[in-house]
Amino acid sequence: MGVELQPSELKLTQLNVSLPTWIVQDLEQMSKTTQSPLDELIKTSLMMFIATHNDYLGKNKNNQ
Repeated sequence: MGVELQPSELKLTQLNVSLPTWIVQDLEQMSKTTQSPLDELIKTSLMMFIATHNDYLGKNKNNQ
């Protein structure tokens, strides 16, 4: 990431979402196959989404 995060931004925060069953099943299978924690897979997926769609933030967060 091009911008340094503050310690308060690195703190884990709970988020409750509802997803289609197929997504949950696929993520659970990926977790089993890779032996990676489900939280880690979801965090990685969301970080990749944000990195490639940061225009949704209304700015390019990497170029602040």
